[in-house]
Amino acid sequence: MSVYYGTDIFLPSYLAKALGIIVATGVNYKLNSLWTWGVKKGADLTEKQPSVLRNYLILYAISGSLNVATNEILLSVLPDWILQLNIVMPNRLVAEQLLNNTLTVSKQLFAVKIDKLFAVLTATAVGMMVNFLGQKLWVFGKSKSQG
Repeated sequence: MSVYYGTDIFLPSYLAKALGIIVATGVNYKLNSLWTWGVKKGADLTEKQPSVLRNYLILYAISGSLNVATNEILLSVLPDWILQLNIVMPNRLVAEQLLNNTLTVSKQLFAVKIDKLFAVLTATAVGMMVNFLGQKLWVFGKSKSQG
């Protein structure tokens, strides 16, 4: 998500989202093979079962495409709303600023685009469900029972 938000400033949203998914794929493969699916330490999945890495990459290509598509669809259909938190000055400070010709009635502390946040969270949830089921049933399911 941080790669997506960081690169969305410079790239179209679909490219930024795809880049974030590519970075996550490498990290997730290693973490999932060791922690989530319980592959023994020192066991090399790519040597013993070359199909594991291939299936993993196919699964991530499918779920990543679904993630990017979901994100783009939601960004195009959701209203462009912004949630912001402002501080409003008390009346006596406003009066003083009027006298000094430096009027600022409120100051924005925080703003987030609701459509972008909802789109990325929903797309990530869809991708996570597809990834978990695919890894459990297809990618790592056999390696755990065989290993």
